[in-house]
Amino acid sequence: MDYRGTENGIDYPTENALQNILIIEDHKLTCQGYQLIVEQAGINGKIPLFKIHQAHSLKKAYQNLVTEGTSFDMVFLDICMKPFPEENLFSGEDLGRLLIERHPTTKILVMTSLTDKLRLEGILNTLEPHGFLIKCEVDEDHLVKAIQNILMGQSYYSPSIEKILQGESNADVLLNAEEKHFLHLLSKGVRNIETMYFLPWSLSKVEKRKRSLHKKLGVEKGNTMALVNKARELGII
Repeated sequence: MDYRGTENGIDYPTENALQNILIIEDHKLTCQGYQLIVEQAGINGKIPLFKIHQAHSLKKAYQNLVTEGTSFDMVFLDICMKPFPEENLFSGEDLGRLLIERHPTTKILVMTSLTDKLRLEGILNTLEPHGFLIKCEVDEDHLVKAIQNILMGQSYYSPSIEKILQGESNADVLLNAEEKHFLHLLSKGVRNIETMYFLPWSLSKVEKRKRSLHKKLGVEKGNTMALVNKARELGII
């Protein structure tokens, strides 16, 4: 592979050897903002030039990464996105797991609006992302610094991420695919007795799992809407 030089420990490829970035984010204007920052930083020589692709849904990202099998050098990954239940993808975190399985060499940069410590710790433990940013901090300085660190084999967590993760922790919120599917069904108004048409659960198991989810998410028992809202707030569904 040809390079146009090395600076600060980073190899800068020629135009014929551009690396690929996939931005997975459901807000098109946000996607465009990220792309402009990366393109301008590349033009200014702060980072290599990249070929940038966008996916505005989990379904589209799944098609890129799995159906088409396209490989990317780096992925910008949003967490709170519309579920794609057909492939058991209820958040960007689920897609991240799939990405690690299918494309283990791809570098993951998580950018999220979530600020709940337990949820962030869960993402950190599950994905071990190379970069981790809170969206409100995503400006040229932080995004470019994150890319530079990742290219040099180092991780980069934004100041807010570091501050949140340094605080006290009670317990992690760990949900399996069936629990996430169940929460998605509840969000669609599916009644307990109807759950057996979508999941291999008996009615007693449905009630047991619901009580478990209330406890895990710290929501008052019997309040299904509060449970669904909490799951949405945490970016689980």
